[in-house]
Amino acid sequence: MTQLFAQDWGAEYRAARGAYEAFSLRLQSLVIDLLKDAQIDVIQVEARAKDVDSFIEKIDRKGAKYENPIQEMTDLVGLRIITYYLEDVGRVGEILRSQFIIDESNSVDKAAGFDPDRFGYTSVHYILKLSPARGRLAEWRPFKGIRAEIQVRTALQHAWAAVNHKLDYKSTTEAPAKLRRRLFRLSALFELADEQFSELRDERERISTQYEGEVREGHLDIPLNEASLLAYLDDSDTTRNFAEQLRQLKLFVRNRDDRRVARDRSDLLKVLNLYNVGSVAELDGYIKTDIIPNVSIPPFTDYGTSLADWLTAYILMDKRASKEIVVDIYSEPVWDKLSKAGKIWQEKKGKNFGREAARTPQVPSARTPRSRAISRPDTTDRQ
Repeated sequence: MTQLFAQDWGAEYRAARGAYEAFSLRLQSLVIDLLKDAQIDVIQVEARAKDVDSFIEKIDRKGAKYENPIQEMTDLVGLRIITYYLEDVGRVGEILRSQFIIDESNSVDKAAGFDPDRFGYTSVHYILKLSPARGRLAEWRPFKGIRAEIQVRTALQHAWAAVNHKLDYKSTTEAPAKLRRRLFRLSALFELADEQFSELRDERERISTQYEGEVREGHLDIPLNEASLLAYLDDSDTTRNFAEQLRQLKLFVRNRDDRRVARDRSDLLKVLNLYNVGSVAELDGYIKTDIIPNVSIPPFTDYGTSLADWLTAYILMDKRASKEIVVDIYSEPVWDKLSKAGKIWQEKKGKNFGREAARTPQVPSARTPRSRAISRPDTTDRQ
């Protein structure tokens, strides 16, 4: 009898499921926009409408709990938001509370007040529906009154949930005694790792702020890394001078997204490490003496790029980098252009060096620290 009851409800839900699926996708798009507006970077926002077989199975499992399961089930529409950091779980919750009506009696922070005889490092679940104001809008009116479940969890909470689901131990009484201690330790390590990731993020921001201050004050004797390179590229007189020269030659084009520009910086840092540039002061001195005087010879002219990418190309050209190195950063067609421009570059640079040597005494300035020489790796092709 129960099976027939479940199948009948399943047929009704199958006929209505299209509306729930449409609501899940519309809700997903809205949540993504809300997170973007709040500048909360997340790993993923997943959306789904409960499939019919799961709907029927839940009715069978819950038995007589439901009088009308389509109206009473709170998870026919579901979203899962996976964050990078633990504190972002709370920030996402604040946004949901400000934009939707939360069913507090059915929403739960499963990690808070967790019973000591239960395993897990789990997420926060919100049961919500549209606010009256949003429900009156034409595009949202078909979904007025439909409830949705939104899970908010960190990447590590998600990983724990996935693995723990396979283990299928919901309480310590279910687990063999010799596994209990290991499961508790593992759950604690996941929680500790989440806390450490947040602390590392905060420390990284503190270091970045410190580097920005050092660069602005002209104190460049700092180690070269991702944070110090970003501060130097954004806020140094030398890189501003370099960028202005590129603009005058109509070479400097900002047409890449943030992720691509970050990869450009990563490529530049790889090249600088390859050529043993260990501090921002060394990079600054090298750009001033070896790159800026010869910027009129571009590595290529049909390549919209970032400041970091132009520096990478000029350094590879100046160092007469091997084909292997250039192709690893760019591609074979770029190698052809860069190697041809490099020959002209080296010829001009030699002439400029001769003129500078003839009129400039070779005595280091008393106010300017002498930079460590930048060496070439053994793989350099001297052409």
